[in-house]
Amino acid sequence: MDEEVNPDHENVNSVLAQDSIELFHILSSQSHSVIMELCQMMPSEAWRQYQLDPSRSSAAARPELIKTMLDYFRSASARRCRNFLQRVCFSCENIPMLLESRIMSVAGYDSSEYKLVFVPDQSTAILSHFHFEVYFTCLDHWQQYISEVEKFLLKRWERLTAGLVREVQLENVWVSPRAANRTFHVNLPNHEYLKSAAHLTSFSPNSEPDGDYGYLESRVTLETFLQGCMGKVTVLVGKTGSGKTLLTSCLGQQWGPIPSSFVFVLLEFRQLNLLSHPLSLSELLFQYYLPPTGGEDAKVRTAIIDYLLTNPEQSCWVLDGYDEFHGKLSRQEVQRKPLHLEDPLPVADLISGLLNRQILPGSTVLVTCRVRDLIDLDGISDKVGQLLGWDQDEIKEYVDNFFGAKGENFIYLEQAAQLLLSSRHLLAMSSIPALCNICCICLEHLLLQFPATLTQVYLTVLASFLSRAPNHGGDGDQYQSELCELSQLAGRGLEESKILFLKEEIPQEVLKFSLKIGLLSQVELRRQDGILANAYCFIHLTVQEFLAALRIMTSNDLYFNKSHIVDCKKDLTHTHWVQKRQDLVLTLLKSMCNSNTLTGPKILQLCHSVQESQNHQLAKQVFGVRPKLELRNIWLLPNDIEALAFVVNSADHNDIGLDFGACSMELECLIVLARCQGIHNLSFHSRKYGDKFAEKLSSVLPKFTSLRKLEFSGASLTATGAASLASGLQECPHITDINLSDNNLRDEGISRIAEIFTKLQNLSNVALGRNSTTLNAVDCLIKTMSSCLNIQHVHAE
Repeated sequence: MDEEVNPDHENVNSVLAQDSIELFHILSSQSHSVIMELCQMMPSEAWRQYQLDPSRSSAAARPELIKTMLDYFRSASARRCRNFLQRVCFSCENIPMLLESRIMSVAGYDSSEYKLVFVPDQSTAILSHFHFEVYFTCLDHWQQYISEVEKFLLKRWERLTAGLVREVQLENVWVSPRAANRTFHVNLPNHEYLKSAAHLTSFSPNSEPDGDYGYLESRVTLETFLQGCMGKVTVLVGKTGSGKTLLTSCLGQQWGPIPSSFVFVLLEFRQLNLLSHPLSLSELLFQYYLPPTGGEDAKVRTAIIDYLLTNPEQSCWVLDGYDEFHGKLSRQEVQRKPLHLEDPLPVADLISGLLNRQILPGSTVLVTCRVRDLIDLDGISDKVGQLLGWDQDEIKEYVDNFFGAKGENFIYLEQAAQLLLSSRHLLAMSSIPALCNICCICLEHLLLQFPATLTQVYLTVLASFLSRAPNHGGDGDQYQSELCELSQLAGRGLEESKILFLKEEIPQEVLKFSLKIGLLSQVELRRQDGILANAYCFIHLTVQEFLAALRIMTSNDLYFNKSHIVDCKKDLTHTHWVQKRQDLVLTLLKSMCNSNTLTGPKILQLCHSVQESQNHQLAKQVFGVRPKLELRNIWLLPNDIEALAFVVNSADHNDIGLDFGACSMELECLIVLARCQGIHNLSFHSRKYGDKFAEKLSSVLPKFTSLRKLEFSGASLTATGAASLASGLQECPHITDINLSDNNLRDEGISRIAEIFTKLQNLSNVALGRNSTTLNAVDCLIKTMSSCLNIQHVHAE
């Protein structure tokens, strides 16, 4: 019988018995060669006793082989069991650190004095005291560094959440999963649209063009979405101010799937922009993220990096704000070979290597960005989700919390909530958390009469912040010099694609003033030399854009061209040169109205600008060269539909149409769509539009008093939805054309539609083809048409 080598340590057989279930799952995921190597450690007579032959076993018998091995070594001698566990540790991949440490602590001690020897092309090794001393030294430094990172993240979280009026919980954040494309290609759908739309920068909170990659009707909580992302590259997209940065910090505190044994590395691209020289992975981690205790000691850093490179799956990298990164990733296909991490590399190459699994393969990576930059990550991400905006209930809860925290009385609170929910501009802005906070500040300043245009909203916002200044005089003119400096800073930042400003870049008095009233916020960053420093940014990108636009419109020494059109709005001031600029804006808008080459996203941007001008004559010109507005693959919000309604209702001819193709929209959008009183042709094409959509549409159809043609084709309509549409259509006496082709109506749905033919005296054309029907449907149509002489054409298959 073998002697126990170290009786003071836990019995090796009992450890194997306790961890058999976890080891079974780990071994089940190993390669065939590893399993065969472990099988060879069992004597051949033992296999005969179990009536198994590993060399002839099929893949289906693999679980039985693993179970047999574990059963055998669990009752084998201590020496055999120890040797088996040693081989498991050195041959198997993805063993959790705590389990590996536990196994090696009981299996790794021997009275013999061996050195660690690796035999080429074999996975055999002889363990020594020296190896374990090195291993546990690395492990100690690793665990100490994790502890320091946890404290660092906690401090960051406390700083970011100071003053929040609503608790951040992952189970209350909603995400819409999107389809991830793991294939590299250059000519992508929506490629031209996304790139052209990226240049349309506006201070409207919803101005960011949004190519719709996947269905947005499904939604899950962020907590649910992040499950199963271990070892993968996950992308989380959202609008500016949707809370991506706050949520990434929250993940450091609440992310359940990430074990405590993982190191959590949170890097912000806006800070990485400041790193102009090449650097190694070690420098990125220790100089620009968090230096370890005793960080000057090269041995400590080396021990942590060695452990990280050996166990990359025990690291989680969160890269926040890719849309702010100057060094965009190349669209060329990546040769996925390992990089030499000891060599300094440009920051963009380090990030690219991490995303393309050239660096730390098996690590967990989460990237956040805006929708327009998702195209750069196409072919890299395993999982993509889009943060959804707040609904009315969440907005009202935030408003209640905001004013409740200030001790306001109930009447004041109710008045604020009602005013916000009744204003379409404020409601649209408030779906974005950061802008919801700005709206509440604005409400706090003014509750009597709220602005009608978005420009007036932002002017009121500006006045609200100015009212916080000491010795505020009421008209804001006393702060003209500070506003001039701020607007210059904002414009310079946009020209340089810059949102972070160092202290020396801002005049001291302006900085002090801006921090006091809240237009600028302070963040921490590490300089090139690794020293922490303060930097400053505007409270939201749209505030920076508005101040830059204010500068363009009110300064008599600035000129602008067509690219500024969406930033330049009306009613900024009444000086002579401002009036001239307003006239130039209208001239540019007129030229855009008369262009017949605008794509759907640009048409939508044009409608927003025309609505902002409140110029009905200009709105008429939108339909001058296009009787129908075609919108494709755009995520529409209620304020987008309201902009369309302003233009539609200003038109003065009788063939106005809206054509929605695969545009994602909440059902609330249909309520706003009913304001399009002048609409004549209305079309919906997409499998996204089903029975629930049709039911909501039917409730507003009677409000389209001018509606002549309705098309609901290529959708997911069934007999249930057809019945809903029929109930709404029978209240549309002027309808002449109905197209419900390429759905799934079947015979029952055709019958429901046919029932209303006699009630629509102006109906002349009906298209019902490709609806999975039989001859019974044709018979039904023939019988109905015999009493409807006004119907001239019916298409059915």
